[in-house]
Amino acid sequence: MNGLLLIDKPAGISSFDVVRQVRRVGRTRKVGHTGTLDPLATGLLPIVVGSCTKLARFLTLDTKEYDFEMEFGRETTTGDAEGETSKESGWEHVTEDALAQVLGQFRGPIEQVPPIYSAIKINGERAYKLARDGQEVEMKARPVMIESLVLESCSLPRARLHTRCGSGTYVRSLARDIARALDSAAYTTLIRRTRVGDFDLSEATPLAEITPENFAGLLRSPMEMMRGMTTFVADEAQVRAIGYGQQIDAVGLAAEKDAFVAIADAADELVAMAQVKAISDDTGAPRLKPVRVLKPQ
Repeated sequence: MNGLLLIDKPAGISSFDVVRQVRRVGRTRKVGHTGTLDPLATGLLPIVVGSCTKLARFLTLDTKEYDFEMEFGRETTTGDAEGETSKESGWEHVTEDALAQVLGQFRGPIEQVPPIYSAIKINGERAYKLARDGQEVEMKARPVMIESLVLESCSLPRARLHTRCGSGTYVRSLARDIARALDSAAYTTLIRRTRVGDFDLSEATPLAEITPENFAGLLRSPMEMMRGMTTFVADEAQVRAIGYGQQIDAVGLAAEKDAFVAIADAADELVAMAQVKAISDDTGAPRLKPVRVLKPQ
């Protein structure tokens, strides 16, 4: 079985816990996820099965959307309700207008320091493991993109927001930094992922409802997994060439250098993922180099 499974993850379990459950229900070892969702967070978690595990990295690059709730007054060691209080600060001076205004500082490209309790590797070890072992962990700021950030409701000391952000963004850090910009402190009380790339939470199935009987029927095809991505339909000769790892000229395709392209055959089945390496001098078309070949030739 190969395909994409859209799961609505419940709170209280890790993304790898979900992978383990899917392996058991689907009776297959080849299962992975396309991006960690915090244990206390809920919402959309795309799971890849079979040969589609080769495609996971292409979905990790997708933008994501979250609903989240933050509570002013304190920071925690984890950035959410699970951690211990690490800092307390007054919030009475914070107003809804001030909160709405400060959000402008966090739209667009920003620098963000990830939380210590995260899956980021430091010298080969996960940061959260080092933190749990009592080691001092220094997290470095990283560039992230916040495409949109909207205040949806406010009943201080709590506020509810929605964000659309690029890969690598930590909502827990975003809430922390928003509060600091208001000379206060905050942690997240709720995080729910509502969208990953072209996939919406409304399409997902709650983890508890996935069974051995309905498992195969819930899998989306490799081609559907790449929906929203630039696609090129290759002819038979090109499909054979791709199977041998050869580059092809995608005549008629509009794509920039270094862009990823999904290559389909005449039956609309996904053959490979490719990258534009150059523009052909002979045809003026993008030259595609296969980076992941799925369909055996």
